[in-house]
Amino acid sequence: MQRGVTAIYYMDQIRFNPRWREELVAVSDEGVLILEIAMGTLHVYFPDEKKWLASVPGWAKEKWQVYLDACTTWCKENRIPISVVDNTFVYEEKNDS
Repeated sequence: MQRGVTAIYYMDQIRFNPRWREELVAVSDEGVLILEIAMGTLHVYFPDEKKWLASVPGWAKEKWQVYLDACTTWCKENRIPISVVDNTFVYEEKNDS
């Protein structure tokens, strides 16, 4: 994690935490979603709504704007640029236990 980046941010019960694989972990009570964050020069690539709907599980389908707003706020607080793009990834991380 880069120096000066707040590891966790709470907004609407979504917690964000960057991890070493250029992934931004978004944790909520409903589940865990993984987004792309470039680590060389920090930048979050958030999926556009079409990519979101094609990639996320049912519980997250109607929450694109909620997650985008929360992630945008986290990015602003940490001075990290964010772009909404159609060529990134988002997926659900399942707990193997």
